[in-house]
Amino acid sequence: MSVKIKSIKSDLKKNDAHEIQLNEYEKLPELTDAMFERAIYKVAGVEKPAPQRRGSQKSPKKIAISLRLPPDVVEYFKSEGAGWQSKISSVLQS
Repeated sequence: MSVKIKSIKSDLKKNDAHEIQLNEYEKLPELTDAMFERAIYKVAGVEKPAPQRRGSQKSPKKIAISLRLPPDVVEYFKSEGAGWQSKISSVLQS
């Protein structure tokens, strides 16, 4: 199977070597909520609805932590499908 390499007609080495100067940042507009509301989202050329944004929790019911578990334990719970973190929580509570 042969693979065609598509030419992008750009000097990538020159772009990679370019260091952004402070005055270049000033030329960029600040992104606003209105800009995101007007945006058209496309995935693989197909228009998709705008992603939903979650607000902050009204009263946090859980605490975010970092927990190190053996790989086989994580694989076991992930193999059970969606909700694997809640399943770990219920096992730890019992």
